[in-house]
Amino acid sequence: MPIISFWNPTGVGQVGTTATMCAIANSIAIRNPSYKVLLAHTNFQSHKMESAYFDMDKMRTKGNMDDITDIGVDALERLLRSNKITPESIKIYSKPIGSTLEVLYGSFKNDRDSFNRVLETIPFMLDYAEQCYDMVFVDLTKGTDVKEVNDILAKSDVIVVTLNQDKEVLNKMQDAFSTLKILQEKPVLPIFSRYDQFLMYNDRNILRKYNFKFEKRDTYTIPYNSKFFDAMNSGMSLNFFVDYLNADLSTTREGYLISETDKAKDRLLKLLGSKISDK
Repeated sequence: MPIISFWNPTGVGQVGTTATMCAIANSIAIRNPSYKVLLAHTNFQSHKMESAYFDMDKMRTKGNMDDITDIGVDALERLLRSNKITPESIKIYSKPIGSTLEVLYGSFKNDRDSFNRVLETIPFMLDYAEQCYDMVFVDLTKGTDVKEVNDILAKSDVIVVTLNQDKEVLNKMQDAFSTLKILQEKPVLPIFSRYDQFLMYNDRNILRKYNFKFEKRDTYTIPYNSKFFDAMNSGMSLNFFVDYLNADLSTTREGYLISETDKAKDRLLKLLGSKISDK
């Protein structure tokens, strides 16, 4: 089953990659609940993805977790190196969110060398993961200088490229779309995250100014919403989508966010096409 990477190649700026991935995953969980989706990431000393669904502060409290290295990719890394990993191992060491989503915790290693040992095994873990999920979403480290990131991009069926409305990021993105071979070889879904439609650099003006090799009809947005980002920080991101599922898209910011996310989700499913079973 397909691997979908969420990525920004520039390595600069706050581009909302994690929030974009979680928003689209939440839309699938609610609108297309027959699909089973695994969420994973490759970030060092960052657990924003996990925090979108679980209270990580409570989790780290003494007594709530005997050994944080016995979950997620840290546990799977040991299985893989001992040749004991199976597709079912991925499910055993992931945490479910309802009946549709599962989260594979990232590494809790605090030193770079130990983390890198785990990181180099994640592309192989994904080979097992795609055997037991309809889709595997991966929140990738920004930039192009990490070998494992490039390995995962090469495995990906679609690359969701996250952009923002910052001029420095946009300048670098223009270079990336012109020079990076991977963005010319793979289906790409460009999404403006943390999007503010009232800025001078809105999507229409950006595409008029920059040569990104795609047109406005091919771009999507995840609008900025303070309630959603509060939910991302408190483990309630899916609850947010449930609570505001029927919010009026024309009169409320929450309805607008969910409506725009649904559009991006529908485009992703269309790009995947026959690579996902018809459910």
